[in-house]
Amino acid sequence: MNKKYLLLTILSITACCIQAQSLSSARALFNEGKYSEALPAFRKFVKQSPSNANYNYWYGACCVETGADSLAVPYLKKAAQRKVLEAYPYLIRCQANQYLFDEAIETYDNYISLLDSKKKPTDEAMSGQQKMQTASLMLKGTEDICVVDSFVISKDKLLEAYQIGPDAGTLETCANFFNDENQKGTIYQNELGQKLYLSLNDNGRLNICTSDKLLDKWSNPSPVAGLQEEGDNNYPFMMADGITLYYANNSSESLGGSGYDIYVTRLNTSTNRFLKPENMGMPYNSPANDYMMAIDEFNNLGWFASDRYQPEGKVCVYVFVPNESRQTFDYNDSTAINIRQIAMLHSIRKTWKDESIVQDAIARMQKIASQSRKQAPDHAFTFVIDDRNVYHKLEDFRSKEARNLFMQWVQKSNDLESLRTRIATLRRAYIAGDEGRKQNLAPELLDLEKREEQMCSELEKLELSVRASEKKQLH
Repeated sequence: MNKKYLLLTILSITACCIQAQSLSSARALFNEGKYSEALPAFRKFVKQSPSNANYNYWYGACCVETGADSLAVPYLKKAAQRKVLEAYPYLIRCQANQYLFDEAIETYDNYISLLDSKKKPTDEAMSGQQKMQTASLMLKGTEDICVVDSFVISKDKLLEAYQIGPDAGTLETCANFFNDENQKGTIYQNELGQKLYLSLNDNGRLNICTSDKLLDKWSNPSPVAGLQEEGDNNYPFMMADGITLYYANNSSESLGGSGYDIYVTRLNTSTNRFLKPENMGMPYNSPANDYMMAIDEFNNLGWFASDRYQPEGKVCVYVFVPNESRQTFDYNDSTAINIRQIAMLHSIRKTWKDESIVQDAIARMQKIASQSRKQAPDHAFTFVIDDRNVYHKLEDFRSKEARNLFMQWVQKSNDLESLRTRIATLRRAYIAGDEGRKQNLAPELLDLEKREEQMCSELEKLELSVRASEKKQLH
């Protein structure tokens, strides 16, 4: 009998050691930021001990870090109720991403009280709570607009999606305009081609400047006055009136913390200084990055970009019908859930009230696109070899090896675009799915994202090889 008890004791001790070792490994992965690898272990632990506050926190945090916010909430709530300090920021992040701003304000109250009781600083938390209060007011003032289309595009090709008519001016990257890849800003050029609004580096931050065309040269850019003095000012677009300026800023005042929000301001022609900028609110802005507002008043169409719900490197461009004056919902006559869904832009169809408005807008979009195709140069592609050589046809390559490498690069680029389309589709299914569906999709999404990162690295190396091979022939 004693041997039996001894054996049971040994097995029990062994099991505890194995579990402790497994927990230690999972925590090490968590601390290294390898959340997808740590997640299965914490899922097992929280099932074994559902009341363990730390297990709930670790599992919930892993869910958030791998994109499963809705799955994480009950676990993070349990951890927060049991005073796990680190659970609060994750829970607030989930609530903010789901536009549950009033719940986030309440969570901040508990978080600040707990910080105070532990003699820890509360300034950052109080600032975050103030931001949630602002977001709650924004939600109640969501503009009633008709979003007629949306499409996902690579961020580096963002401006290609803006099919604005020639009467509204043109958009271009500073990198292309100056032939300098280090220039990170964008440029708006008015319809007459004699004035630029461009974002340039100004003492370590992007700021919007203007430049006028003098005969065949542009004047030295001069910063405009009146915009935010913190963060980057970028993505300018000036209306045809020469007074109304849209742009984006990523200061700490933005809804996304340090992400871009879209602002509008107007020029005081007496002082040549812009008035205090106004945040465009929802649905234009979100806790993610939102930017590049452009309005073609001649075709009654508007565009803005957002990386909400998008994987790294992708952006969603929304096309809408601008209102003549701002029209907001009557919050007292509308359910909070409906306004929340419209503000989040999960489904653009929820913004459609009149099908004829949508169809007329789509017809105008198609007309502009058709005109752009007629005016576009007959280039098969654009590939930069160096400062002096830019190729547009396969026949431009002098090196047979470089041509073959380039064709491999094109094929791999197409494969990457297909992969990214698949990832975007899965992400939308993930967001719309229930918890079971999310758990089924998560492993595939993670695998595809790893493959995307690998393909990007392969493409960069292949692109360098194309240039190196062609330069040998040129020199």
